[in-house]
Amino acid sequence: MRHDWTLLCAGLTASPSGSIELRNVVTEAEAPDGLRRSPIDTVLRIESPLWLVSQWSAEFETDRRVFSGRLQLMAPGGEQVLSQRMEQFDFRHTVVFRYIHRIPDMRYVGLGTYEFHVFVADVAEQGEWGRACLRVY
Repeated sequence: MRHDWTLLCAGLTASPSGSIELRNVVTEAEAPDGLRRSPIDTVLRIESPLWLVSQWSAEFETDRRVFSGRLQLMAPGGEQVLSQRMEQFDFRHTVVFRYIHRIPDMRYVGLGTYEFHVFVADVAEQGEWGRACLRVY
């Protein structure tokens, strides 16, 4: 199994043929004025939802199975997990798998770079993961 890429974008269109069009790749967001000066712990609604898109490829026949995985949002500094969601990645009927997740809000603990980790377990010894970052200023 190989991680190809992971991106945050402001919009996407998926076609029945399997192709996708990503619009406006996002790497930065401005915090609302009321939150900018105070490192409070709150849920921040995102006016126009973000999409996290991660592409993975099955390199070998042994990769053609279901993998357990998880999506994590990491606080600035990368030490604290702010949210986590368990997922399944099903490669039984495809060699290219795209994980698409809509992000309508996120936990906010202060300014800095937040990381979204897409982790697939049971690959090598420690798993394989993709990462997309959002700098909140």
